[in-house]
Amino acid sequence: MLKKSAAVILTVVMFLSLLCASPAASAETEPEANPVVIDRTYLTAGDSLRVQHPENTGLTVCVGEQEFAGEDFVLTSDYYEQWITVKAYDGDTLVGEDSVYFSKLPVLYINTDDGEPITSKEEYKSGDLYIQNNTAVGSAVYDGALSIKGRGNSTWNWAKKPYRIKLDKKTDLFGMGKNKNWVLLANYLDESLLRNTTAFRLSEELGLVTMSTVWTDVVLNGEYAGNYQLCEQIRVDAGRIEVFDWEEEAKSLASAVSKAEKKKGNAIDKDALEDCLTQNMAWITGTEFTFGGKTYTVSDYYDVADDLSGGYLFELSNEYDEFSKFQTKSGLKVMVKSPEYLASNSDMLQYVRQVWQQFEDAYRAGNGYVQTVDGDSHYSQFADLDSMVAYWLMLEIMGNNDAYYKSRYAYQDVGGLIKFGPAWDFDWGCGSLTVGTSATGWKLTHKDSPQNFFKDLVDDPLFIVKATEMYRDVRPFLEDLIRSDGVITNDIEYLRESGLADQARWDRKDNWPNAARGFLNDANKFLTYLRSRVKWLDQQFATEDALLGSLYTELSAAPYTRDSDKLAISLLNAADDTALSAPADGCVGIGRGAAVRIAVNAGNTASIDVYVNGLYAETISASGEPFVMIGSDLLYEQAGSKNVISLIGRSASGETTCRNFASVIREEVAKVMLGDADGNGDITIIDATMIQRWLAGLDVPQFSYDGANLSGEGVSILDATAIQRYLASFAVEFPIGDEI
Repeated sequence: MLKKSAAVILTVVMFLSLLCASPAASAETEPEANPVVIDRTYLTAGDSLRVQHPENTGLTVCVGEQEFAGEDFVLTSDYYEQWITVKAYDGDTLVGEDSVYFSKLPVLYINTDDGEPITSKEEYKSGDLYIQNNTAVGSAVYDGALSIKGRGNSTWNWAKKPYRIKLDKKTDLFGMGKNKNWVLLANYLDESLLRNTTAFRLSEELGLVTMSTVWTDVVLNGEYAGNYQLCEQIRVDAGRIEVFDWEEEAKSLASAVSKAEKKKGNAIDKDALEDCLTQNMAWITGTEFTFGGKTYTVSDYYDVADDLSGGYLFELSNEYDEFSKFQTKSGLKVMVKSPEYLASNSDMLQYVRQVWQQFEDAYRAGNGYVQTVDGDSHYSQFADLDSMVAYWLMLEIMGNNDAYYKSRYAYQDVGGLIKFGPAWDFDWGCGSLTVGTSATGWKLTHKDSPQNFFKDLVDDPLFIVKATEMYRDVRPFLEDLIRSDGVITNDIEYLRESGLADQARWDRKDNWPNAARGFLNDANKFLTYLRSRVKWLDQQFATEDALLGSLYTELSAAPYTRDSDKLAISLLNAADDTALSAPADGCVGIGRGAAVRIAVNAGNTASIDVYVNGLYAETISASGEPFVMIGSDLLYEQAGSKNVISLIGRSASGETTCRNFASVIREEVAKVMLGDADGNGDITIIDATMIQRWLAGLDVPQFSYDGANLSGEGVSILDATAIQRYLASFAVEFPIGDEI
């Protein structure tokens, strides 16, 4: 007796093609087609199951242990994460059957040609891929050939394997852009399945290059394999890491040579030549190459790019297992992911090695500078500061413990700076069962390892100020993630059925008998962890001094101490910054400079080096009451963003005696009249007297420094004299009376 479903309508598409099959078809050479086919283009709860089957056959639908009359069947959420099998009968005779895996998520059906599992990270297996979408589409997202192999380092050793896939043609999967190359992340260590996706979202919010990703269910060779994260592969390519592609240059040269030689009647294996040029890149800076026993002059065929300043993808990781790699003097391991065989060109290897070494020498120096053949250079002139800060901030917000020594990426385009990103590898950390749920403390910055370059970046006031500012800006996004009805809560609900099915398929208890948490438990622990971590971070980022003190470590090459008592800074023309979180030390008007008075209380200080936004500005004497006017051109950050004025006191022999800094923002403020020192809207002799009293150190209420600073180079007795001459109708060199 068949059970009846109360809810259901079946769309029956009569399968007539078998009746019209050519009689010439040979059963010996061509297998008979399955007469029952479920349309897997998309499956969505509430929709009818679409089935092709022979005319005059009856259908039975099986879901688990249940059977339903096939003439009435609608998909419902009750059937998520189950196989649905449709059987067609002619009377009591089974004519054919077909099955689909029904999920709230897209489903990837992968079949290897030999039906065997994927066991190698080096050799691809051929096969095919069909993607079943979870929303209505007109045609299959992908239905075609693929190549698949294993991937990952430690993750490859777990029971649930991660994979790299290469499609037969470039395809836009779920709006992530056309490409052949993709990865399937297993997230075996992350039972919540949430950590990587959450990190990628945070990365994108912070402005870093980010690989797009979609949660899917995977069926491998007919068996449910679990929840997988379909993700863009980190590679130099359009829509991925968009830098100059040296391997594409090899392909272009191979094509040009093949085409030219073909015209001469000389056949060349273009693919083999491309492999040769890719694996030996000496031709980029040389003049010729040898292939098939013949030497070719490059310029006879192709105008090769000759700017070595970019076109690189780097990975900083302790595995150190790529063909092209080097170590800096401190022991930092740098691998070149693209071009893979860069080390075959000594000039290119020397270039990237030098750039990274100079970058390291600069960020490990007390003033952030290194001497090069082109003069002294700041670390921000080798690597993009915003990406440095954003990358570090993302890793620490997520509490990604193992990022201090592995899976850090950076890239550099021609003529550009090193930029950090994209985010990768967050399953081992972030409160996972492998590291525990303690949400406090710096998770990577204070690690004692030559691979931990972050400890040297955070000892600089420029980095500290930018970090407080960036955390303030990203804080609302973090709130959206962690609130009770927020993004992560919604993700947990979206993944509920798939997560529980993945847990049933891979319970992890073989590896962690007493620690495996399960999907829902780990998902809630991750959310609790992130809420606690944000609460702790709020305290660290409350002020610049709070962050500076919290991050201080003797492990740094040049630990930074703020000597506010020895090198006191007064911003003479700045108003208070009213920001609630990590306010700047002062606010000046747009188009105006910053007047800085310094009180030196370190007796052996002879001079003061002045830096603005990390860059050297000038050196002034430390005697008397030092004063420096920071020009508006040096305060180049956009309105509302912090500029950093950093001071380093030096002894007569050049030794550092004290350090301090101030942060300044620029905002639209009320205009002032030049010469109006008391700010009353009029210019009188009182303004000249007020300047004299101020210079004498007397109390001067409502003193307008910008109104008194006629020259723009700092208030002096010359300003008072100029006002007196102006009032006496003598010519003066300053535009007294103009508004600024």
